[in-house]
Amino acid sequence: MIKWPQVLALGLILLACPGISGVTFFAFAKSRPNLTSQNEPMNFTLEGKINKMETGKFTVSTEGNIIFHVRYDDKTEIKHQDGSSGSSKDFRVGVQVKVEGDLTESGEIVARKIQIEQETESKPPASR
Repeated sequence: MIKWPQVLALGLILLACPGISGVTFFAFAKSRPNLTSQNEPMNFTLEGKINKMETGKFTVSTEGNIIFHVRYDDKTEIKHQDGSSGSSKDFRVGVQVKVEGDLTESGEIVARKIQIEQETESKPPASR
């Protein structure tokens, strides 16, 4: 029986980590069956820019233009790159973030830690 959530998760991992081959990941997952258990989410880390915001979640686009949906709550540790505490008020479109969390069966990342890396410079509109 094909377990489609695991196939989706494997595809996302292979797209996000171009240095890992499908054969390597499959062999590792087979030797560690709990990694592909439907009951346990997979640890996942990503870096990218926020491109859409909603309450409790945002969308991140990675360098390879892969889109991830990230969910966070009051248990999520939010910090700035310098180690100072942050909050969800620091999240804005264009902000570079590093997210550590769990990849769910639906393909969403439930964040445990979010580090605010940098905010892209927004240029004022050109005057006419």
